[in-house]
Amino acid sequence: MLERVLIEVERGEDALESAVCRYGILERLARSAGRLGVKVVAFGFGRGELRAVLEGGRDAITNVVRGVKVGTTRAALAWKAEVSFAPTLRWNLHPRRLAEAVAWAHQAPVDAGATGPLASPWSSHRDLLGYRDAQFFDGHALRERVDTREVHALAGGGELPLARPRLGRTGESLSLLLRLAAAIVGVLPADRRCFRLFVHLARQLGWGTSDLARALMLTGRRIRQLATGREPLVRVALRSLADPRLSRVP
Repeated sequence: MLERVLIEVERGEDALESAVCRYGILERLARSAGRLGVKVVAFGFGRGELRAVLEGGRDAITNVVRGVKVGTTRAALAWKAEVSFAPTLRWNLHPRRLAEAVAWAHQAPVDAGATGPLASPWSSHRDLLGYRDAQFFDGHALRERVDTREVHALAGGGELPLARPRLGRTGESLSLLLRLAAAIVGVLPADRRCFRLFVHLARQLGWGTSDLARALMLTGRRIRQLATGREPLVRVALRSLADPRLSRVP
């Protein structure tokens, strides 16, 4: 069963705006869905809301949503915030309307003020187009089910990013490069899972080992270790850096 699901915050809307809270919700959603055999087909955060397209048994989807709500309410207490949710709204979805439903989820940030679906990291639109590779969402699975260009058009996405942008040393700060690398991996900048991509990206743009060691507070030896081998996501990072929409990161 496919469903469109709308989870709205009743109290504590501001807490839902933070990257810590949103990443926490997405990881919670992925864990709960995986445990209960539910697929997260698409998602999008708006102002005080999460739109999701979920696939699975009706009771399983109910339990996934309950787990997200309860876990988020408990986590908010650690931030000295109080969050409560309104009753969940759900609509059955015909598979032929999947592209429209995905676009509906991806329009949530736009309805909240983003200039387009690619101008916000807070939907699965970047995952769909291959600009993020996060553990909490399978972008490849979504690309197999919908026409990416159709969804992009339905969501009002405009021109697609250049496939091969010309980009040399940009003068961008290491702070921005770290935030960009983190956004592509789907984590916060302090998370070591993004360090390898950051090092490869920064070295591509001419930054030296000592600069990176100071930025990450690591040894030069560790930076050289991170720089060894291939990092396929560096191409994604360079394309993202060349497009102002994709450079909008947490």
